[in-house]
Amino acid sequence: MGRLPIYIPDDEVNLTVGKLLFQLFILSDFTKKEFVFNLERITQFDFLTKHPILLNKILDEKHKKILSLNNSEIYSIEAMFPNKSQLFDFTKVKLVLNILISYGLLDIKIGEDSQIYYLINENGIKYADQLESIYFQRLKKLLSQMKPLLSMTHSKINQIIQSHL
Repeated sequence: MGRLPIYIPDDEVNLTVGKLLFQLFILSDFTKKEFVFNLERITQFDFLTKHPILLNKILDEKHKKILSLNNSEIYSIEAMFPNKSQLFDFTKVKLVLNILISYGLLDIKIGEDSQIYYLINENGIKYADQLESIYFQRLKKLLSQMKPLLSMTHSKINQIIQSHL
């Protein structure tokens, strides 16, 4: 009898491309600033979408409305034991961002601080607006709760996340 392969959705390229594009689509609606989404912040927000229990702890600490979570978001191995290295390993996120740029869905700008910032463009907005599955509906709820974090610095968000790990 053959072994069944283990399928890890986070390693599926098309899903990850859609997820990061959708993340920029939703979060860009909450801010008028262009220079918000650098590699570190995108990675942090991606980490929090994978670990909504941590997001709830942060929101609770900030006295913001928390999400109701489903069982898999609370009791999965990933939820109970988050992989901290995902916060500092930018390789996969950088690869996905490069794919989005090559498809013409994102633009980059260099800020005054010489950081690279990623902006969803019109093509990206059109594409992301079509992502309507149950998965993306849930992701929209998670991302909508992150609005208070947009005004915080990368290091402050990182400090708060680390305190809850």
